[in-house]
Amino acid sequence: MKKKIYILLFAGLFILNIDLRSQDVFSQVLSNIELNNTTLKALKEKTDADKIGNKTGINLSNPEVEFGYLWGSPADEGKRVDLAVSQSFDFPTAYRYKSQLSDGKNKQADLTYEEQRRGILQQARLLCVELVYQQKIHDQLTERLQQAKSLSQAYQRSFDQGSIDILEYNKTKLNLLSAEKALQMNEVDMELVKSELIRMNGEQPIEINFRNYPSYLLSINFDDWFDKVKENNPSVQLSEKEIELSKKQEQLTKALNLPKFSLGYTSERVSGTTFQGVAVGVSIPLWEGRNTVKHQKAQTMALQMQYDDLRIQFRNALKNQYVKTYKLSVLLKEYQDALNVTNNKNLLKTALDKGQLSLINYLLELSAYNETVDKYLETERDYQLGVAELHQWEY
Repeated sequence: MKKKIYILLFAGLFILNIDLRSQDVFSQVLSNIELNNTTLKALKEKTDADKIGNKTGINLSNPEVEFGYLWGSPADEGKRVDLAVSQSFDFPTAYRYKSQLSDGKNKQADLTYEEQRRGILQQARLLCVELVYQQKIHDQLTERLQQAKSLSQAYQRSFDQGSIDILEYNKTKLNLLSAEKALQMNEVDMELVKSELIRMNGEQPIEINFRNYPSYLLSINFDDWFDKVKENNPSVQLSEKEIELSKKQEQLTKALNLPKFSLGYTSERVSGTTFQGVAVGVSIPLWEGRNTVKHQKAQTMALQMQYDDLRIQFRNALKNQYVKTYKLSVLLKEYQDALNVTNNKNLLKTALDKGQLSLINYLLELSAYNETVDKYLETERDYQLGVAELHQWEY
């Protein structure tokens, strides 16, 4: 019994640890940007305005009032006063379809905003990935600069003592200059990314001091993963909504091609005699609506084909991204294994100090190792960019 309890406790702690490690370190930055981004604020206002606009034009047309005052000639013929009040309206089912179409357009407006919101936040997430990469590069370049300074100072003393010639000393100075310029360029790149994130945050200060990527476990099976996320693409949802609205528009077009009616009151007063009563009118749909329903059906068919194509393109794009990201994860593991085996910076420095390695060979060996580290960090960055492209569809 105790054994089972220990196993359950261990499992619980293990799951909790995974959950803590997998927390998105970018979440706070993205939340701030969603709150402060001026583009999103403008898009939200436009969405609200569009939703109000979608509620117009769905009611009865305005009533008409007609008044006529006619005097006779000769004068003894008297005067005539006409009055007409009428209300015209479409076939009754048209108003139901107009209301349904209005509600559907409002949902479409919300989906459009969601698509734009996701796009802006995804851009911010990719910038966060780039910033972590630049920070990791910064740490490496800072360490390399310290090494280059130490080496240059040591060779300065040796040169002053006459132990080495000017050529060897100049190599260390060039190595130091290269390290300094690389770090300066890196700091410029970091500031550019930070400035862009601050701009996306509405020029509000933002805490962006993170050094690690979010943990993410790549799904083993693409098809299983895609089945879970395929409905989360606002672009696909928008395309599906357009088909639904087009079908509603078909129904509305049919209703608008049915007879229209008008109902009103009319009166005529001539020489003290009054005629009054009810006026009823009906339009006969012969020519005006010809081909409108046929055209709308063709529109629906075209939208359906676009929807099918969009789903296929979405799946293929994610499949390619998944394959690329998976291959990058394999390559990343290979780099990690290689660096664990070949991390011999200290050995190289010891060999240089003991005179077992020339300065040029030391710099060449160190450069080769640093190049491998840079490739590893680039691969890690590209993998995280791929992960970000996949992860955006999981919520």
